[in-house]
Amino acid sequence: MAAFDQYNCTFHDRDPLEVIRAIERAEPFALIAPDRPKSGYQVGQVFTHGGEAIARVWWQGNPGVHVRVHGGNAERLAPVLRGLGGHLVTRVDAREDWMEAGLFDRLAAALIAYAEGHGITINQQGDWVRGQGRTLYLGSRSSPVMLRLYEKGYQIGIERGGDPNHVRLEVEVKPKGESSRREVSRWTAGQCFGASRWVVEALKTIGWDHLQAESIGSVYRPSDDERARLAVQRQYGQVLRRWFDECGRDPAAFVAELLAEVG
Repeated sequence: MAAFDQYNCTFHDRDPLEVIRAIERAEPFALIAPDRPKSGYQVGQVFTHGGEAIARVWWQGNPGVHVRVHGGNAERLAPVLRGLGGHLVTRVDAREDWMEAGLFDRLAAALIAYAEGHGITINQQGDWVRGQGRTLYLGSRSSPVMLRLYEKGYQIGIERGGDPNHVRLEVEVKPKGESSRREVSRWTAGQCFGASRWVVEALKTIGWDHLQAESIGSVYRPSDDERARLAVQRQYGQVLRRWFDECGRDPAAFVAELLAEVG
């Protein structure tokens, strides 16, 4: 089931003490200490427990009261922040997790094939030669939406009990404009995976066909090349899929054979 993995938001009608008290009630065993705020804010407090930062609250220097929570804390504290009333989300990450041998390779192959065919930025980090600690990024870091697939077990550390078959898919959403930020503040974690038309289409290649596309950035307008590719997919999709199967479902072999045929 989808869950929040980061939740950054700004309150414009709440006093910092109100926000701090709400988090304090939800985390009664957390320690509160002065924080070193970023992004132009001048005053901050950080909640910690067991040496881990649970939540950061910043104010002054910029309008409003800004809150940042991540990891498991985001799923737990997002409802607390929403309970305070209207706020604007500046960033939200949602995640899905699986434990399955070979799953990362299968998902990565499908997502890379989609990105290559649609001009989506691809960034690969980690050891892709040995297949350890790999992360696949689709989309630009500066864009409103980015998709991230990685081997979570290796991030945790196999020596610390991480499962090498633990795979995580995340979508990072940074809505633009007040109306989009307010709209995202009402989304469930699952809805975040529909934050962009290209993400919805990319996730269809791994079997997700239940998503409703939303727009939280610029309006999507396909280019002439994208419209031509979509026409090819609609007319020759079945032929291309059978051809891909004949190539052993190897994306590199399929692309090489396809390019050889078209010259």
